[in-house]
Amino acid sequence: MKVVVHVDAGESWPRRAEAALRFVSLRGGGRILGVYGQMATVLPAYAYHGDKAAIGDEAAPQRQKFFEMLSGIEGISPDWHTIHSANPDFIASELTANAQYADLTILGQNDPRTADRVPADLAEQVVLNCGRPVLLIPYTGSFEYGFSRVLVAYNDSRESARALGDALPFIRGSEAWVSVVRHAPDKADPSDWRWIELLRRLEDHGVRATVETPTLNAIGVADFLLSKAADVSAELLVMGAYGKLGLPRMLRGSVTRDILRQMTLPVLLSH
Repeated sequence: MKVVVHVDAGESWPRRAEAALRFVSLRGGGRILGVYGQMATVLPAYAYHGDKAAIGDEAAPQRQKFFEMLSGIEGISPDWHTIHSANPDFIASELTANAQYADLTILGQNDPRTADRVPADLAEQVVLNCGRPVLLIPYTGSFEYGFSRVLVAYNDSRESARALGDALPFIRGSEAWVSVVRHAPDKADPSDWRWIELLRRLEDHGVRATVETPTLNAIGVADFLLSKAADVSAELLVMGAYGKLGLPRMLRGSVTRDILRQMTLPVLLSH
């Protein structure tokens, strides 16, 4: 398998590389590609990409650390790509292009310590345009990546179906809680054939699942999902990302935005 990891000059990217190493090792090995890209603090109006030589120099220590972390480990093949541009749109498009050729891309939650260097909507742009699953890692906290306990946020949408399908290869053998949460006047009927078929599909892929149709009264969907994840000790949240393809800054899924801002565990997103 191939996993792409976004690298910058911040303090939290090694945690993403460690996540990739743990994740790939548990699944029999594969290639881990570090993709370096971040904005310049000042981008001259005449230089669309900035100083490419300076970008290469800035990436060099990160590249060295990346290979120090991942080289010489049985079953792991590290690789590297520097995005020689400091333009945020180009960084997002290049990272998206790399993600299209990967089984999984690992990005980080927006870290306030590097807010001036990493495009604020980087995760949204990649998720909405790459057509592949993206794993987001909180910038604080320690996590396991065996994903033995999983929470799936589901509704009868294309995005939910895509996210669940993308997650299946990574959650085989896990125990899953599926919360069917829909924007509808009444809660989903637990006896509806859709949810019975959903349960059977998960079981067909070796996932021991419980499908629930909660009623949300005085709590928002994002707050409910994060609370439920804590209650069941979930190691992963799976959910669809909602937005307009080709217009990444027009992300209209408020739940997605809230999860990206408040996330307390790794989140697998697909669009």
